[in-house]
Amino acid sequence: MMGKSITDLGALFSDILPVDWLEDTATDMRERLFPQVLTFWAWASQLLEQNESCAKALTLIQKWFCGAGLKPPAFDTSGYCKARKRLPVEFLDAVRGKIETHGEARVEDHHLWYGHRLKAIDGTSVKLMDTQENQELYPQPSSQKKGCGFPVMGVVGVLDLARGTICDYLTCQWQQHDAKGLYQLNENFDPGDIVIADRAFCSYELMAKLKGNDVESVMRLHQKREAKLDWRKGKRLDPDSRLIVWTKPKTPGKSGVTAEEREQLPDEMPIRLVRTQGITRDGKKQTIYLATTLLDAGRYPTNEIALLYMERWKIEVKFRDIKTTMGFEMLRVKSPEMAHLTMRMIQIVYNLVKAKQAQAICSEPVHLDEIGFKGTLDVLNENRSRFQFLACRPKILENERSKLDERIRERFIVIRPLRQEPRAIKTRPKSYQYLTRPRHEFKEIPHRNKYTKAA
Repeated sequence: MMGKSITDLGALFSDILPVDWLEDTATDMRERLFPQVLTFWAWASQLLEQNESCAKALTLIQKWFCGAGLKPPAFDTSGYCKARKRLPVEFLDAVRGKIETHGEARVEDHHLWYGHRLKAIDGTSVKLMDTQENQELYPQPSSQKKGCGFPVMGVVGVLDLARGTICDYLTCQWQQHDAKGLYQLNENFDPGDIVIADRAFCSYELMAKLKGNDVESVMRLHQKREAKLDWRKGKRLDPDSRLIVWTKPKTPGKSGVTAEEREQLPDEMPIRLVRTQGITRDGKKQTIYLATTLLDAGRYPTNEIALLYMERWKIEVKFRDIKTTMGFEMLRVKSPEMAHLTMRMIQIVYNLVKAKQAQAICSEPVHLDEIGFKGTLDVLNENRSRFQFLACRPKILENERSKLDERIRERFIVIRPLRQEPRAIKTRPKSYQYLTRPRHEFKEIPHRNKYTKAA
């Protein structure tokens, strides 16, 4: 059988995912036309090229077969699609762990905050194809008519700011409260970590549970607590910081904490409130209140806490990289099983790109967020052909890697934290009608180009 990882991507990323290691990790029990390693790289190629078709992936596989002097498979995407579905979760989890190990080895002191590892958590959602299977598990919003919308899958992810990678995520129905996601992903936070989150996660139960595991938190104060806030209460630490005591609520919240776990939480918990100024999307100044378990104002100055909360925006940027830059606002899959498998592959490929960025700037006076994600994707896609057939030529391969790292470092972007970017589109859509009934019931209005009804 051909060398399964002798591909351009296999050689390009062989410093992160060695060829021999992938071969040993694969669980193929018999020879297949589409072995696991080859299928993995073909799927990764699809994701790197912004959700290209299975037909193009199969064309690449045919090219690899021809390059190895073997008869290529017939042009029928069904075999490749079945091979993707067969990829074992254990194999993908091992690949993900290998990438994390590579990135962890390149974490330096300046990637930490006062010696703490920063981790941000947030929720988002993606659309799925309108099939009965997807609708049953991830129903479309109730405001949309049947047959006129798309299933929506909720996603809650945890970002490791030191590595720049999505260290874990979960999928759920889009209506599920984000706070429950933090409880379900609790094992991803180690003692000494600092969790950064928005007001949806700011609850007594979650902050107390994190603190019980020696995990600190910085969150925007929940709107219900902010509405009742009296800044005069508590102990004054400085003009914009006060120490107060929270009492455990009598009724459980929406975090998902079990009754037994809730019983073990302390009846009271000291909390430090921090007041800072922010800018709304319309450019107006706004007072923002933060709640944190970092109580020592001398060790953790108030202005540093305020700047730390601004790091939360990075997880929004990472979601934008995945959904907009990589083209995954919608997953074109027909079943929840393939949606879950696709999300695993998206996480792996995204982390693979971030690991390549970390490799490129290792020991350089450059921060990971100063290297553009889209620029790195462009470099990888435009230079990947240079790595073809280099797996057995280590000196040339190392030289090409050095050149690639240099190209990645050139994609330097200027960080503008207060830049306003309105969520608006300039290009007007074509004047087609909106689908207000299922297609088999829908009646098209004549002269649709003159249809001017607003959205």
